[in-house]
Amino acid sequence: MKSATLKIYKNWTAAAPQLAFVDAVYAMCEEHYDAGGDTICECYTPDEIIEEFTSLDEVKEYCGLKVEQALNCRWGEDSDPEVKRQERYNEW
Repeated sequence: MKSATLKIYKNWTAAAPQLAFVDAVYAMCEEHYDAGGDTICECYTPDEIIEEFTSLDEVKEYCGLKVEQALNCRWGEDSDPEVKRQERYNEW
């Protein structure tokens, strides 16, 4: 198992047929935590990930939308931390 987040769901993992996909989602989001992955790691259960996403590309697109949403609500100055978050997502 690659993801550190998924370990908190030990009971769920015993019977999960989509374990590899969920593990890949959590691992990718942990690696890109500051680029939008924080929402998935902190707010989504494995069942919700399976229900909402069918590919890693969809997860990445969702994270990008979260970053863009935060950027739209920013203070408006160039020193705003949300600008750096957008840069990290663009590097992803």
